[in-house]
Amino acid sequence: MEKLYKKRRSQHFLLLLRYWRLVFNDHFMIALFVFLGALIWGYSQALGQLKPTIWWAKPVTIVILLVLVQLGRLATLIESADPVFLLPQSKMMDHYLAQSKRYSLVLAELIVVICTVIVMPFLLAATTTTTLQVGFIILTVAVLKAAWMDSALTKLYERSMQQRWIKLIAQWIIPLVILVVTIEVNPIVGFVLALAWLGWAKHLLIKSKNQLLNWRLAVATERQRMLGVYRFFNLFTDVPAVQGTIHRRRYLDFIVHFLSRDKSVFSYLYARGLVRGTEVSGLIVRLTLIGMVIVFFVPEFWLNLILYLLFIYLITVQIVPFYWQYDNHVFTHLYPVQATEKNRSFQKIISKIMLIAALLLWLASSTTQLSLSAMGIKLVLGIVEVWLLCGVYTKVRIANKN
Repeated sequence: MEKLYKKRRSQHFLLLLRYWRLVFNDHFMIALFVFLGALIWGYSQALGQLKPTIWWAKPVTIVILLVLVQLGRLATLIESADPVFLLPQSKMMDHYLAQSKRYSLVLAELIVVICTVIVMPFLLAATTTTTLQVGFIILTVAVLKAAWMDSALTKLYERSMQQRWIKLIAQWIIPLVILVVTIEVNPIVGFVLALAWLGWAKHLLIKSKNQLLNWRLAVATERQRMLGVYRFFNLFTDVPAVQGTIHRRRYLDFIVHFLSRDKSVFSYLYARGLVRGTEVSGLIVRLTLIGMVIVFFVPEFWLNLILYLLFIYLITVQIVPFYWQYDNHVFTHLYPVQATEKNRSFQKIISKIMLIAALLLWLASSTTQLSLSAMGIKLVLGIVEVWLLCGVYTKVRIANKN
């Protein structure tokens, strides 16, 4: 079983590496450096304006830490065929899952601890928390994550842990109570409670191994985890494992009519595909909402402007591959329509979508800056960028691909 897990872990690394190479291309790396630099600069500037008397600082920190504890899943790497081929080795699966828990815990602890360290300057600046107390808070969060991982593994054995309300208590309510004690009462007491919870979680895990592994739940849990990974990669590149679902959304027919107002064949086809499909439309909505949230909390004008223009670029780049969505459908090649009309229809639709997205981002970014000149400059630059991306960049990219 140890060899089996090491082999699957190596294959898993190769799969992730293949997608990471596609994600971290030159364009994304430039955008990422600008984005991270802007966030770091904005965060440091915001910390300098805080006073250690903010009443909501501790509740916000508790919520953030509670969300951080949920980061990082149990990567069992169990496949759909395992319940058939590995069923005779069910008792040996304890060693396999122990390795998977160690691997998952190391990665999860790195993510959780790093993010917690990033949050701590806010707590130090906005409250009277000392450096020693911060150290105990970081340790408490790390211990809570270890207990969370034990609970996730126990759920694969213990039937009672599979109930939704017990899962809610084990992974949300108990960590919340301990974090409240740690932040609001005493970090040392919270750390002791976290150690006690970790000991109890390990006791439940050892006790649960007397039962048989729930293969169906293990396969479903791992499939759901990998689907989340694939969906992340699908934000940047096409992932065959992610298949969009189709829904008939009658309440969105007005969007179809708006996008296909010129009555051309491909305008209607692209508009209907965008509204009915969940892959591209969901991607547009998610990126727009994330961009609106980020630019809303950045008060500095030039930094806000960079992020505003950056998100317009990112959304446009993700929509362009939809141009080839129907190239594998033989009937689209039978349409008596010229390629120039297809290009024109796609450019009109993407222009309408990006103008709406740019307007929403502009409204969100203008809430902290009520200066008419700043709002006007931002609006003009956004419209110019949409025109360049939809009229020039899109045409060049389609021509190069064809």
